[in-house]
Amino acid sequence: TFIGFHLLPNGQNSVDAIEPISGRVIKKNIMTMVLYEGLKLQRVPFNINFDDLPRGEKIERICNVLGIQWPLDPDETYELTTDNILKMLAIHMRFRCGIPVIIMGETGCGKTRLIKFLCELRRSGVATENMKLVKVHGGTTSEMIYTKVREAEDIASVNQQDYGFDSVLFFDEANTTEAISSIKEVLCDKTVKGESLTPNC
Repeated sequence: TFIGFHLLPNGQNSVDAIEPISGRVIKKNIMTMVLYEGLKLQRVPFNINFDDLPRGEKIERICNVLGIQWPLDPDETYELTTDNILKMLAIHMRFRCGIPVIIMGETGCGKTRLIKFLCELRRSGVATENMKLVKVHGGTTSEMIYTKVREAEDIASVNQQDYGFDSVLFFDEANTTEAISSIKEVLCDKTVKGESLTPNC
């Protein structure tokens, strides 16, 4: 299911978490009825087996959460599993909070494709670039990283002003360079050579 369990009001002004197949109570009183009803009004999909939904409905539901008015499937070959959707939502929430996102996994497990799909989904068919991919390797220098960051800022500024959506700077294989401190400076300190990044980009 979308959140890993179903929710069921227990008649005691609260809601229990239950295992979807057996109906066994996993945890009692997981939330109040007020919160449950409020989340239902926000169309949070509690008791739906997300993997059973048709693809169009999956796209529509994730677009509702992302605030995208006109859902458009950017890549019909991308498999929209519940796991992928949950990762996209977790990434989206961190973006909204201004928290840097680090995605870890083996080479070829789909990290770049996940971010690319999320960016294309957010772009809703607008003919612009909203993901700056920086392929990092052993020879990547701090200066190269700083140059890519400034290019990404320019792209982000245009996208924010002209289209009203955010852009993503993606360091692929960031752990392979000796200039990792420059990536840390950009992600954590939000500076380039000590100068602040452009706000709201």
